[in-house]
Amino acid sequence: MSSIAGMRNNRCPEFYAVPATNAVGAIRSSARSFEESLPPAQRKRLGQFFTGLPLGSLLTHLALDSGARSVIDPMAGHGDLLDAAALTAQARGARLSRLDGMELDSKTAAFCGRRMAALQADDAAESSHILTGSAFDPTTIAALDVPGYDLVITNPPYVRYQSQNGNGAGVGDVRRGLSAIVDARMTGGERVLWQALIDGYSGLADLSVPAWLLSALLTRPGGRLALVVPATWRSRDYADVVRYLLLRAFRLEYIVADTQPGWFSDALVRTHLVIARRLSWDEAQAPVSGRSLLPATWLQVAPAAAGGESLVGGAFPGSEPERDFAAWAGAANGEVPGIERRPFALDEEWHTLEQRLARKGWFQKAENRRDTLPLFSARDARPAAIPEGLRDMLPPGTAPAHLQTLEQAGIRVSQGLRSGCNRFFYVTLAGDEQGETVTVETSDSFENMQVRVPVAALRPILHRQADMQAFADGRVPATRALDLSDWVLPEDQPLVAEAAEAYRKRRVSAPRVMPPELASFVRLAARTALDPKEPARFVPDLTAVRTNVRRPANGRDVPRFWYMLPAFTARHLPEIFTPRINHGTPAVALNTQPPVLIDANFSTLWAEQRRWTAHALYALFHSSWCRAAMEAAGTPLGGGALKLEATHIRQVPIPTLSDRDCEKLAALGQQLAADVPSARHQIDMFILAASLPGMDKNHLKDLAHHIDSRLEAACAARQRTAHDS
Repeated sequence: MSSIAGMRNNRCPEFYAVPATNAVGAIRSSARSFEESLPPAQRKRLGQFFTGLPLGSLLTHLALDSGARSVIDPMAGHGDLLDAAALTAQARGARLSRLDGMELDSKTAAFCGRRMAALQADDAAESSHILTGSAFDPTTIAALDVPGYDLVITNPPYVRYQSQNGNGAGVGDVRRGLSAIVDARMTGGERVLWQALIDGYSGLADLSVPAWLLSALLTRPGGRLALVVPATWRSRDYADVVRYLLLRAFRLEYIVADTQPGWFSDALVRTHLVIARRLSWDEAQAPVSGRSLLPATWLQVAPAAAGGESLVGGAFPGSEPERDFAAWAGAANGEVPGIERRPFALDEEWHTLEQRLARKGWFQKAENRRDTLPLFSARDARPAAIPEGLRDMLPPGTAPAHLQTLEQAGIRVSQGLRSGCNRFFYVTLAGDEQGETVTVETSDSFENMQVRVPVAALRPILHRQADMQAFADGRVPATRALDLSDWVLPEDQPLVAEAAEAYRKRRVSAPRVMPPELASFVRLAARTALDPKEPARFVPDLTAVRTNVRRPANGRDVPRFWYMLPAFTARHLPEIFTPRINHGTPAVALNTQPPVLIDANFSTLWAEQRRWTAHALYALFHSSWCRAAMEAAGTPLGGGALKLEATHIRQVPIPTLSDRDCEKLAALGQQLAADVPSARHQIDMFILAASLPGMDKNHLKDLAHHIDSRLEAACAARQRTAHDS
């Protein structure tokens, strides 16, 4: 999960001390200490890491219309964003009529209520309603008695449903609540669209996705939605629903991005501000595919732009830098230090998103494509979209042609093995083989005990990025995965015997009984609680371990037990792989032959077509074209690393290649693996020539140099520190 949990605005603490009345000044000054007084476990569980007035003021000056009078934060926290909205309105000589909020935690809601009362007394708002409870509860929404707000502003909670412990924010609770809210507020085709989105978002998504949907619901047509979000909102599969919603029901106006080291020094990922105006249903009822989308404005704000109490005070040194920043952003004239402005092409954003979503049932319903058979759709033959980040790495005017998606090429991308409990399933070789057994060392959760295990029950696995160099040098990792699919505890043998006919029909051998020493270790694990806070939750009860169990019910299935990992597939034994966290520029590695297991710390790639050999894939993804595409698609992290998930890699467009081209790539990949000095350059020229047919050799060389330079610059930019800035 992506999260802004842990972010803290250390740049402008003085903002809290800006005086209004004594009461307002006092409660602003105490807001940070209140936040830090909340129990750490509660803050993590509820996502209670608040925005701060400096960033809130930047956002509200962009989002608050001069005529806006009603504002709500549905996940209000202790009131930073509501306070920023009131502060902005006051600076413009206006008074808000409604300053509302909802907050799940009663103590935090009470603080927010006192803060709003002080603002109301200071004449910043005519009325304020801070409600305690789940924002997804239809009765809470009904209590507001407002059809829609001029501004909905929030920093959604980036926390998992599983952390909510029955407080009304479980997966089912939230989806049912949203559905009921839609039914109460919408009719006809608009209701059908919103229900499709609510039914369609993944139950594996974090709480931020339904929070986006709710915030959008509360925005009146013509009003604005303003969000503080992690930069991953455009790359996570789970967030595709809200990306579609922004294009379908809103006019996206601004995306404001920070740069390394960012606005929040300990944030896990970079931060975006998203500002969009909601369309009327007359405008939104047409599918996105039938529209022409005007570009939004992308603003990149570097640390050099900050000054004094403001995040843009260095770029706009006047008395009201946020106001001047908003005016400049809308006027599009001149350049200012530390801020880059460029158009954000929403037509291209749509092309990329449409390509990702074409097979989704909710998407086909929303876009009125229910009669389309996605497996045989002509859309499958469309050229691949060039992601915006990759386009930015190419010289202006460059027009690649004949590109296809990895899926169209028969190349698959996923994640390596996720065992559900590495502390049990992963062991380390601790001795030489002696006949059919070998000594292994368990994890420190089992006091690093040593156990004799059948060699046949162990599979080599590359677990950590630190082992990659040794692996590349030909050394097999010492880590082993316990593969007990062919072994059972003695006490489970009767179930195996009962299923003898099922094993025979499946033409598989029944598992053997574990040797006593291995069986003792498995029984120990079955009685072990790994989390001291949950002493009754043993290893077999863990979420991703208990799904290993299968009890035959029809005479055709064979039994499986908690200690049996699922069958290994191509994604666990890929042809090439790359770390999910890259500290330099993205790079792939070859698996061995025969392949070893690759852990979920890596994104994995393999081909379904024989023409793509491992070496052909290795050469392709070592090209500067693919490395630049991965750099552009990945998510920069707070420490300067690049998070590169399978969903990022799937966005890489590649040239359409013939069987003979793949043979040529395979030969170049073999040279690359053998450290032939010229191989890398030849690969670059080959892929670029295929991507830009008709370009002469000299121009291709210049293009390769340009991409390499941009790739190095992008890597250096995300690794920049505060001192460098």
